Amino acid sequence: MIELFHFLRPMWLLAIPAIGLAWWLLRRREAARAGAAPVVAPHLRDALTINRDARKGIRAVDGVSIVMLAVAIAAAGPTWSKQASPWFAETAPLVIAIEVSDSMRSNDLLPTRLDRARFKVFDLIAARTGSRTALIAYAGSAHLVVPPSTDAGVLKPFLESLDPAIMPTAGANANAVLPLATSLLGEQTVAGTLLFVNDGFDPDEIGALSEFSAGSDAPALAALVMGTDEGGVALMPDGSAVTTASGRRIDTAIDSALLRRVAREADVSIVRAGVGDADIRQLLRAIESNLLRANDPDAQWRDQGWWFLWPAFLGSLLWFRRGWTMQW
Repeated sequence: MIELFHFLRPMWLLAIPAIGLAWWLLRRREAARAGAAPVVAPHLRDALTINRDARKGIRAVDGVSIVMLAVAIAAAGPTWSKQASPWFAETAPLVIAIEVSDSMRSNDLLPTRLDRARFKVFDLIAARTGSRTALIAYAGSAHLVVPPSTDAGVLKPFLESLDPAIMPTAGANANAVLPLATSLLGEQTVAGTLLFVNDGFDPDEIGALSEFSAGSDAPALAALVMGTDEGGVALMPDGSAVTTASGRRIDTAIDSALLRRVAREADVSIVRAGVGDADIRQLLRAIESNLLRANDPDAQWRDQGWWFLWPAFLGSLLWFRRGWTMQW
């Protein structure tokens, strides 16, 4: 942030030396008046002195100077961040990689994690009207479902048809998504975002994710994690529980500590799915923030000068003090 700090209208900064000079001259004049005080009779000096009880504290000239300095800085337009243009934000490419594994059958999010993931993806696509979105389904392997398209209606029937039974390889290999997502984004890789919609990652996937995100031309990584920390029961369509090869129910608990490690080491924006649209809005902010790295040619610097209007306003309240006068 510090390296991005600059002023949009730096010519206003020339007012700062002028304000400082005016303050020094007025202070000097007051000091000269105080120096002449011994030649005046004490009772006359007290009668002629304005605000004589606050001579040693902050004076009106100090308050005026502070207010004028704050206004000058605000007028100069300090800024340290950009705001992507609406057109660029709406057309930011997005690749959604949804996990279609047996653990996504868990019922801790009703009706299942996979069904709730579909609803969330529908909401996200609806909020990104006119943007290019691609869909990947992955389990033990990753497969392209829908290439980048601006037609949100195309994705809906394919999303509804996804089921772990149709995946050729069991498991949940997030690393298999990375090369496929890169090829889909093409020249817009840096401006794009790869969003995992899953119920977590495995520890052995962190290394590949970290190496991928560290690349200079890598897209931003985000994850919408479905499920609760306690997990639930993964059920087959006939109502029976999904079991491992040894006959035990699969563990669908989510390791929050592992998610924090993925976010820290692989630079993945982790969002936990919840009730309402707060998670979708958080994802949209993450996608938009990635645009700032893409050097949008139409991006506008945010004018942050309004922050300095607050001290100017508070300083102006000093004029309500009794005896607070300014002698020019």
